[in-house]
Amino acid sequence: MAHMAKVLAYCAAHGSITVRDAYKLDINSPTKVISNMRKSPRYDVQDITETRVNKSGETKRYKRYFIKEV
Repeated sequence: MAHMAKVLAYCAAHGSITVRDAYKLDINSPTKVISNMRKSPRYDVQDITETRVNKSGETKRYKRYFIKEV
């Protein structure tokens, strides 16, 4: 449950969270935490897919999650 609280606090402070952001919060399996939050009627979880080009010139896609308590 502490991981969900960290994710929620981060989203409240920054507006959204990515898997990389969650790793910085010492959450080792952020997709599992977000999946559990989706299943709970307590949270509203929305996501968008973003694309960026890395240093090597490769195009990478990742999800940005918008999570709030209902």
